[in-house]
Amino acid sequence: MPSESPHTVGSFLFDYLHQQGITHVFGIPGDFALPTFRWLEKSDLTLITMTHEPSVGFAADGYARMTKKIGVACVTYCVGGLNMLNSVACAYAEKSPLLVISGGPSPNDRKRSDQLIHHKVRTFDSQRKIYDEVTCASAVLLDPETAADEIVRVVRAVQEQSLPGYIEVPYDVVDMLTRAPNIKHYIAPESDVGNLKACVEDAAAKLRAATQPVIIADIELHRFGLTDLAMELAEKCNIPVASTLLSKSVISEHHPLYIGVYAGRMSEEDTQSYVENSDCVIMLGAFISDVLFGFGASSLNPRNMIVVTNEKASVEHAHYDHILFKDFLTHLIAQSLPTFTHESLPSPAPIPLPLTADERGDDITVEDFFRILGLHVGEHNTVVCDTGDAVVGAIRLRTKKSNNFLSDAYYLSMGFAVPASIGAAVAAPNSRVFTIVGDGAFQMTGTELSTAAKYGLKPITIILNNDGYGTQRKILDGSFNEIHRWKYTKVCELLDYGKAYHVRTKGECEAAIKAAVAADEMALIEVIIDRNDYSRSLLRLGEELGKLRDGERKNAK
Repeated sequence: MPSESPHTVGSFLFDYLHQQGITHVFGIPGDFALPTFRWLEKSDLTLITMTHEPSVGFAADGYARMTKKIGVACVTYCVGGLNMLNSVACAYAEKSPLLVISGGPSPNDRKRSDQLIHHKVRTFDSQRKIYDEVTCASAVLLDPETAADEIVRVVRAVQEQSLPGYIEVPYDVVDMLTRAPNIKHYIAPESDVGNLKACVEDAAAKLRAATQPVIIADIELHRFGLTDLAMELAEKCNIPVASTLLSKSVISEHHPLYIGVYAGRMSEEDTQSYVENSDCVIMLGAFISDVLFGFGASSLNPRNMIVVTNEKASVEHAHYDHILFKDFLTHLIAQSLPTFTHESLPSPAPIPLPLTADERGDDITVEDFFRILGLHVGEHNTVVCDTGDAVVGAIRLRTKKSNNFLSDAYYLSMGFAVPASIGAAVAAPNSRVFTIVGDGAFQMTGTELSTAAKYGLKPITIILNNDGYGTQRKILDGSFNEIHRWKYTKVCELLDYGKAYHVRTKGECEAAIKAAVAADEMALIEVIIDRNDYSRSLLRLGEELGKLRDGERKNAK
């Protein structure tokens, strides 16, 4: 806790966050939040001012994913907070610990419900009520006496659940004195002993009876710091491990037990076959969603599944309440378990082959791009991918170490990558960021390269320019998928920062990536992709979603 000496609400808030290991806050000021920003500026935290509120949320989310600490987003009332809602929803959907700090009207303003205060929507509580849908805890600090208690309560909920939280700070309350928090006897959650014992025994029995078990290591392992325990189980029993698209790089993609990304029909065929023919699929921290199954019907038999997350546990059709994820892993590892042998395991992805002299002049394809990128992504790089082939095409990309690949691969909001890469770069300044984004998504949030320029950041932003909303064209095409063509390489000139490259061939692409890696400056590489070119995985995605979304295609059968 911050010292017992007198604190204002603002000084306590930011001192407490700094004590939690947070170093940076992302935000955009506005008049209701300006007094809060003044306390932020006086604190030991560093402010990164963005250009648009949705980017504030994505940047704070990227910071949280890299650090496993809370990402903090600070904005003004309603016009800022509601503008940021989509990126907070993304963090909620993908369990990223994000704290929203919003300015707000004073307690006196709120005494007249009919008072017209600028930025107000319907009632003074409209923003908070809306945020209740995408947060695990919220507070409006109307009483300075209890403000510190409320701050601690919300922050702890965010940490425990790895979900966003919301704190609204009235513009005058932030300057008022608050007493030290009164939460003295915090009781940590515990597993139900009987349920834990039954669940672990049933899981162990299921594993002992298996002949081809497999672990699907999903994103909650990273969010709750449990990856090492999951790998201890895998190594003890010699069980192969697949990641999901959302959890890509949750373990090293060069680990001998790693067999690739499982995403239904979007997977590599041997990885898909191995997982779907398993008689014991251990799903650890998994999002059981349509993305997990490649947007098609599930091919996994529930009778072969052990599913454990931070919220629930099941073995086959039996469910067990009030079991902590960490306790399950710890107790299962302590059991007497078999060690499995394998004649062969699926290869996660081929090691990319260097370009030959004969192919350097060939037009580049999406799959060529990821092959070339794979040759040049090192241990000191982070890859941040946007929606579409920017992330789906990366299924075959093997990164060099764990936790260096970020994407919003479940929520799938276009515009995630560029601002998230700002958060990632701030969180890990020694890991240079590759940002992979389509031309459509870049037009949404690409202006955040201005933020990179402002703070001297040096991301390598690669725009896969396929002339419009390519993913949508494979699902259901129409003129609505066309966008205005930009001269993307002029962005660096506009910002007076960084260097731009325009490439069409494999050789030009590799030369640009090499030059960008070698240079100590921001780089923007525009890669021209034929509008009818897609990765194999995205073709499968388009086929599956087209069956669901395109009524004309359905009726033609």
